[in-house]
Amino acid sequence: SSADAAAAHGEEDDFGDQDPNADAHGAHHRRLGGGVSPVMRNIGFTMTAAGLSTMAVNFAKMPLILGYLIAGIMVGPVCLGLVESHLEIAELSSLGLVFMLFMIGLELDMRALFKMGKVSIVTGVVQYPICAGIMTALFVAMTAIGAEFGSSGMNSAIYCGMAAGLSSDLIIVKLLGQKGESDTIAGRTTMGVLICQDIWAIVLLALQVNLSDFNFVGVVKTLGMLAVLITLTLGYAKFVMPAVLHHASKSVELMLVLSLAWCFFVCTASILPFVGLPMELAALIAGTALGTFPYSTDFNEKVKYIRDFFVCLFFAGMGMMLPVPRAVDVFLGIFLALVAVLVRAVGVFLPIWLMSKKARVAALASVNLGQIGEFGLVLCTLGVSHGHIDESTLETILIAFLCTTILSPILIRNSITIFVKGSNWYDRARGNATQEADAIEDDGEEHDIVLLGFHKIAFMLMAEIQARTPELLTSIHVIDFNKKTLNKLDAMGIKCTCGDISSRDVLAKAQSKPPRIVLSTIPDAL
Repeated sequence: SSADAAAAHGEEDDFGDQDPNADAHGAHHRRLGGGVSPVMRNIGFTMTAAGLSTMAVNFAKMPLILGYLIAGIMVGPVCLGLVESHLEIAELSSLGLVFMLFMIGLELDMRALFKMGKVSIVTGVVQYPICAGIMTALFVAMTAIGAEFGSSGMNSAIYCGMAAGLSSDLIIVKLLGQKGESDTIAGRTTMGVLICQDIWAIVLLALQVNLSDFNFVGVVKTLGMLAVLITLTLGYAKFVMPAVLHHASKSVELMLVLSLAWCFFVCTASILPFVGLPMELAALIAGTALGTFPYSTDFNEKVKYIRDFFVCLFFAGMGMMLPVPRAVDVFLGIFLALVAVLVRAVGVFLPIWLMSKKARVAALASVNLGQIGEFGLVLCTLGVSHGHIDESTLETILIAFLCTTILSPILIRNSITIFVKGSNWYDRARGNATQEADAIEDDGEEHDIVLLGFHKIAFMLMAEIQARTPELLTSIHVIDFNKKTLNKLDAMGIKCTCGDISSRDVLAKAQSKPPRIVLSTIPDAL
């Protein structure tokens, strides 16, 4: 009968998936009934592997990025073959790249850079040209005598040199925070150089569009569009967004949606035909503009869980790209990683030492910055999409990135020991006395008293301290969300942090060293 035929046809649609012209209702039923989307299946395999690998990596006290890469290798075509190609999750992993750059932009505090002094700024400006220039020249020379960093000849060598000059924001910020060294002189110098590297990355991403057909007019147009986009973004963020965010600050959900809307608004503006800038670059600019607000830490807190999911897929996709490694590829990757670490001694150590004569700060900053960062992967990923290089070059960078991701935590955790042993070797060579690691004192600023929230009790306490012992004000650190109150306290010389005291990340970033006294001045009723 016609009813039986219709039922049979429906069954074939549900499970056989043979009717490409099924109506919307049929497609909806098929999606709910048992037909699993390939994307969902691949995400399931990837996230399951990521859970297992990141747990193992966490036990080994390594960055979770390493676990994401291992997860991609596990489920990819090289190992289990559950996901046949990285292209099967490419769209979602590209979204992870956008989120990652947006979050890096949120933490890119330009005002903090100018407070870090001449040494950080000058070192940050010259470090990347020095490191990238030395490595590019070396790799080009090696390519000329027969070495291969990929199948794209000189382009592969140039991309490897440019990518290896950039350090990792994600690894450095996390490890310095864990060691409590973010507020030391070496930590602040490291962060200053890192901010300058991010600015260099903005310039590189903008100019990369014109590399395949390089001409002066195209470069000028691209830089002009970049300047216009930055100007409009910062102007909009300064004059329009404050009123919007002030209204939305009472709702966590609304703040999250508005921050994401802002990111993708700038991203879609950048890909208009007459603009022609990469969406990834626009995400970085959008985050930088939003990072000027006192709410930036809270934005970071709200968005980071979404980011972490997509960033996991991005790095897992990178892992899926790795083929069965040949001995020569592994050797080149290890060589590239070692060169990237050693060249930092020239690009970071020498400028800091020449300007400040502080060998310890110069050495610690060099060790902190001694890895290949996620911007290097971004640069090479976009290079593949633009046709400048092929995937074999990206694979070489990935192996080097993997090596430095394993090596960098070990070096950073033992940076003081490395410096002391190096200094002792140098002193013995010169016939001077040696020093012990315990003799090196912390050079960070201390704030012994932390006030969580600033209510009536705290107001009366501050008035009493100001009247009786005003010198104690510099030892106080207030964490609160009321910007008007914090401005008044800042004028009194009290260190202030704008953020939610219920957020663990806000507290961890606000106070790197354990205080002697912690006071909560918020009434229980609130």
